[in-house]
Amino acid sequence: MMLDILDVPVTDHLRRLRATFQKRGWTIWHGDSTGQYWAAHTGLMVLVSGHSAQALINQIERIQPSRQPFRVPAPRRFSPRRRPERMHR
Repeated sequence: MMLDILDVPVTDHLRRLRATFQKRGWTIWHGDSTGQYWAAHTGLMVLVSGHSAQALINQIERIQPSRQPFRVPAPRRFSPRRRPERMHR
């Protein structure tokens, strides 16, 4: 995951970082006093920081590498003659 760091507010970086890493157990924040991005993983008992959002991503990936994506099955295609009936509730 690469982030463009020019002219992007911290809140946008935080939103993207949280959306990406929260489901993997990370808590992400930005230190106003330090100017750094921080992440903690309670299960791993790890606290990391980075001077930029990309530096933090690199730290997280070093500790907990992303899994390779599974193959996504192709969407099912129905013939024009036999479309499934939609159930209305």
